[in-house]
Amino acid sequence: MRKFLIKTTLFFILTILGLSFILMKYGGYVDYFYEKFTVPKQASMILGDSRSLQGIQPQIMNQELKDTGLNLPIFNYSFTIAQINYGKPYTESIKKKLKPSKNGLFILSVNPWLFTGREGDDLKNGIYSEADSPPNNMYFVNENPNFEYFIRNFHYFFFKAVFKKKAKLHKNGWLEETNLPKDSATLNEWKNNQVKLYKDFSQKWKKSAIRMNDFIVLINYLKKNGTVVLVRMPVDPKILEVENNFWRDFDNDINSLAKQNNLKYINFPQSNKYKTYDGNHIDKFGGVPFTKELCDSIKSKNKWR
Repeated sequence: MRKFLIKTTLFFILTILGLSFILMKYGGYVDYFYEKFTVPKQASMILGDSRSLQGIQPQIMNQELKDTGLNLPIFNYSFTIAQINYGKPYTESIKKKLKPSKNGLFILSVNPWLFTGREGDDLKNGIYSEADSPPNNMYFVNENPNFEYFIRNFHYFFFKAVFKKKAKLHKNGWLEETNLPKDSATLNEWKNNQVKLYKDFSQKWKKSAIRMNDFIVLINYLKKNGTVVLVRMPVDPKILEVENNFWRDFDNDINSLAKQNNLKYINFPQSNKYKTYDGNHIDKFGGVPFTKELCDSIKSKNKWR
């Protein structure tokens, strides 16, 4: 029995050490979210779905806004539309990640899909369908290594990605796609799939006043810690058409919300300068000038100079 316990204990220790090594060295490759939960609390954050996850680059913002007096660096705490929706679960996770500050900067990416009632929601009774997905299902969001994430969200890990390395989540929260196809046929297929996906969303999801009210609560909380800016990311005209058909007055509604809360709303979808590789996401090259223009817009709409 003693030998068995010794061997079992040794096996357990070696397993934990091996897992810790993989997570700490390759976590950014094997999971698109893991690294977000391994860094300390942050005073400034980029929030939203995969459009801001890939399209807004913190390292560029840190450089462009370094003389503004803002509490930098900024951290990308965006996820994908499958994991987050503006509502109480996301807000609670943001609170856990936030380092209180008076000079923080909060970039909130907005689009019609982030204010919707979805399958599994019972919002009037406080049931949010995303509650069991990261970041919403995490209690510890600032640990390295983060074994809670591994246990709760093991199904997101793809260990073969260590060898393929097609995408990497950086320590600043930005997801870098490193191996995109170059042939137009594949890219057009990807865009068509995205258009179909959002058309399906438009048939299944509904505008939610509760989500919008939750969003206002989040804004008021973040305003106590710094400056809040609302941003609508560039998308392909076909996806924009789907969004406009789903929520025709979305921009007017967000403009109204911004004015009521003394915020700036920076709206990019009408711009053709920033091409998306799949109709939905700016690639890492286009993300550089886009993030710089975003910073210029932020500076021009505020008193920092």
